Amino acid sequence: MINELEKIFRQSHLDIVESFKNLESSNKAKLVLDKWKRPEGGGGTTFTIHGGNFFDNCAVNFSSIKGKRLPKAALGNSLIKSSNNGYQAMGVSVISHPKNPYVPSSHMNIRLFCILEKNGDVKEWWAGGGYDLTPFFPYKEDCLQWHNDAKDLLDTYNKNFYKKFAKNCNEYFYIPHRKERRGIGGIFFDNLSKLSLDKTLFMLSDVANQYKNSYNAIIRKRKNTKYTKAQKEFQLFRRGRYAEFNLTYDRGTAFGLQSNGRIESILASLPSDVKWSYKKDKEYIKMEKRLLNYINKDWNV
Repeated sequence: MINELEKIFRQSHLDIVESFKNLESSNKAKLVLDKWKRPEGGGGTTFTIHGGNFFDNCAVNFSSIKGKRLPKAALGNSLIKSSNNGYQAMGVSVISHPKNPYVPSSHMNIRLFCILEKNGDVKEWWAGGGYDLTPFFPYKEDCLQWHNDAKDLLDTYNKNFYKKFAKNCNEYFYIPHRKERRGIGGIFFDNLSKLSLDKTLFMLSDVANQYKNSYNAIIRKRKNTKYTKAQKEFQLFRRGRYAEFNLTYDRGTAFGLQSNGRIESILASLPSDVKWSYKKDKEYIKMEKRLLNYINKDWNV
């Protein structure tokens, strides 16, 4: 049964890898497809692009790992009765850091946690995932379309999902020490077992596909926009917020580290080029003020 479940995630991984490959046309770009195994059990595939003409860097990870004891980052689920026979956790995670500051960074993940029977069958399970957008020079029409696409998809499964998941996203991707959100949100869900397992897997696959389609629609509109050196510098400084969140608050990072995950894959979500600034000049302050008006606004449609 585990093999059948993994096929869903492997296909989503492959679809997004192919989509990202098509965005990168530079011969100087470094494309790496790395298959790996985990000593405790399981493994995965990590695809990365670095130094191209579209991406500064991106990573698309597939993993299916197993172990005897769930990490603390996964223990908040009240559904868990016992994990004495071990667990299986599988998922796909995506992070994109494009070169052009007018193309937002983006993130997506889908995941399934399974508590196993003694014979290896699934005893209990729950799902999680979502996607969010981190623009630097946002457009109102992009923000609205991003959320409308998510709502249209989720409404086919449950009319209450979008409102709840969009609120979750705003709350989850909040950086307390900065008192600001990471981006303009999207959807985020965890501990989901309300649907049947089959229907949940369809929904996870659809979430990954909708992320790909919505993100590519924005890319097509913004990828050829001209930008200045100051705007590129602003993007690099704002990427610092991304790094701060991922290293301080992100549950996926915590789960990976607590489960003795592969460090290269876990930290592939970090931007390759990033800056921090002690003193902001007037132009930076002006660009940041405009951005904060977008990312601290509820775009939930």
